[in-house]
Amino acid sequence: MKEHRLPLIISLIFFILLITPIFYLGIGIEMFISEGKSPFEVILSDRTFSLFGNTIIYAVGGALISTSMAFIYAWIIIRTDVPGRKLLELLPVMALTMPLLVKAFAWIILFSPRRGIFNELLVSLGIPKVFNIFSMEGMIFALGVGGVPLAYLVISPAIKSMDPSLEEASRIIGHSIPKTLFKTTIPILLPAILSAFLLLTIIGLENFDYPFMLGNPGGVDTLATEVYYWAFEHIPPRYDNSALISLIYIVLTFIAVTIYIYVTRKAFKFMVVTGKVSQRTIHELRNWKWLAFGICFFILLLSFLLPFSVLFLLSFTKYGNVYSLTLENYVDALNLPLFWDATRNAISMAALSGFLGTLIATIMAYAALKSKVRGSRIIEYISSIPLAFPGIVYGLALYWTFLMLPGVSDVIYGTIWPLVIALMVIRLPHSFRMVSSNLIQISDELEEASSITGAKLKYTLRRVVLPLLRGGLINSFLYTFINSIRELGAVVLLVTPGSMVLMVLLLNLYSQHATALNTIAAASVIITGMIAAFLVIFNLIGRYFGGSLHEG
Repeated sequence: MKEHRLPLIISLIFFILLITPIFYLGIGIEMFISEGKSPFEVILSDRTFSLFGNTIIYAVGGALISTSMAFIYAWIIIRTDVPGRKLLELLPVMALTMPLLVKAFAWIILFSPRRGIFNELLVSLGIPKVFNIFSMEGMIFALGVGGVPLAYLVISPAIKSMDPSLEEASRIIGHSIPKTLFKTTIPILLPAILSAFLLLTIIGLENFDYPFMLGNPGGVDTLATEVYYWAFEHIPPRYDNSALISLIYIVLTFIAVTIYIYVTRKAFKFMVVTGKVSQRTIHELRNWKWLAFGICFFILLLSFLLPFSVLFLLSFTKYGNVYSLTLENYVDALNLPLFWDATRNAISMAALSGFLGTLIATIMAYAALKSKVRGSRIIEYISSIPLAFPGIVYGLALYWTFLMLPGVSDVIYGTIWPLVIALMVIRLPHSFRMVSSNLIQISDELEEASSITGAKLKYTLRRVVLPLLRGGLINSFLYTFINSIRELGAVVLLVTPGSMVLMVLLLNLYSQHATALNTIAAASVIITGMIAAFLVIFNLIGRYFGGSLHEG
């Protein structure tokens, strides 16, 4: 019995450790009050209401675009005879290889109001400039098309597993394909669509990359950029103001996460998935199939092909001369100060985050789903709490914690470990879900049989549970690894010259050398290619051992 309490005890200890930095943010409010200021002056100010409004409009607008485009794309390639279905099904996953910061560079090159390619094209045709990526509309567009791959991964399994007999019944009574889609398919899939929308809304609320790169130049601030401003850009830094905004920020994200958990739990009651094996209905589009292919290609173009192509082409040209091809940009990128150190740090940070995050998620999932100890089910709720921690806020909380704890700053700060901790925590809910979805399918009878033979818990976990969990473990590691390399918000306040990582290196290069855009493009292509290589390698490993990110 003591053995079975161990996962629960470890889970509770980890929960205390992950929540401790948030309490240290309260010290910032004490400093704020000690100066004779009232927190309510900030909370009820017009500035805060504006930040709230901008953050919510940005997140909801982007989520609506992502979810709509992802549903259209998924339905076409899964339920119709559109040409190239196999290839179209794989390409959205490749879009995950392109970090949001890198996409932001591409959108600036394309839609900058001053020198954007599309605006220059309009001027050459005698048409006034109309595109402005440095605006709320530009931010929503970037977030919307950038979120399509994730929304697709959430919605497509529901479309694949839906009982086709319901659509067949609709067609039998004379409904056309569009009417069947709106009257039958969408209502049945509404829980999955709503789940994707809420998840993308939370990601939008917490996003730092686009608001910083696209919103700041246009004067469109969000809560994420406000936290960064007071902690990093204001001279001198006002960590008290940053801490207060962070706690306000957490309230907003916590409300969003609570709604997400409640809605998704209720939604499972309305899912229509049967255990009967049945062949999916494939609608014949006839003369409309190439229009459907065009729609899918357009969605892919916006979400991945267009931003990657413009960076790829720019990486081979000289600054100010697009007609001269060169490899100098790649040479300059590879010779950037700290480039190789940043690459090693990024890979090490991602690998450690993936391994430790998966380890902790496995322990917590086992404690929540397999432990018979009273109170173990609360671990499920604990694992969801980090969803309410925006990356920029948790990074600030860790920074504040290391400053306040005596001795810790000298030992840990300046290494990659603060970055590993931040990434491990904010990715924990996703790792927990991937591991638990596999763990719940493992019958308790297998562990009971091992126990009957006299095996201890340690042996049972190593020889019975973990081999059956390998698909979920690989998915968890891969997801955390890839997203750790792509992450900016959670690490931007924690990076030092000794712990530089690729995303922060690119951001600094862009901020300090505006004319180095061609070198930035080359570095962006290298990083995207590196992430793509890791994605392919780990997916091959995952498929061999029984799992992959696409299937997870």
